[in-house]
Amino acid sequence: MHSFLAVGQSTALYAKKHFAKCLTTLPSFRSKNYKLALEEAFLKIDEMMQTDSAKKELGAQDESGCTATVVLITPTEIYCANAGDSRTVLSKGKQAVDLSIDHKPTLPDEQRRIYNANGYVEENRVNGMLALSRALGDFEYKKCAQFGPKEQQVTAFPEVKSQQLTADCEFIVLACDGIWDVKSS
Repeated sequence: MHSFLAVGQSTALYAKKHFAKCLTTLPSFRSKNYKLALEEAFLKIDEMMQTDSAKKELGAQDESGCTATVVLITPTEIYCANAGDSRTVLSKGKQAVDLSIDHKPTLPDEQRRIYNANGYVEENRVNGMLALSRALGDFEYKKCAQFGPKEQQVTAFPEVKSQQLTADCEFIVLACDGIWDVKSS
């Protein structure tokens, strides 16, 4: 099960359309290295969006990026991959368990990466503009030629967490920052 939550609708729709196939065809997925597979899939989708065929599919009307939060459930584990300020929360034994963190530019590790890639944080935003520090798309923040995709001001590289799938796992909520701005986990 997966969900892409977005400001950049065309980016979100592209990711939604291509993500499952991208993920399941990776050798890391086939060998059940799900953490690595999810990391590779996020970066691959970002890479795919820069091809000519993807640009045609995406259209020029919307160059915004999107956050992405994905849940992969195996018979024994729950994996959550998140890039951006969407959040995934598991209800386990009637307790909320965060499966992701919100990637905000003010977090120390995020801020360090932004500054290292010649960006800055102003008014809690990357370069005074973007309120999150990880996203698919948003290529204007990924132009530092001397750095790879993980080291850009904004990266599509997800944080992946896993949790044992047990009988007391009740449900999972995947939602965008609009929900988490007014509700707690």
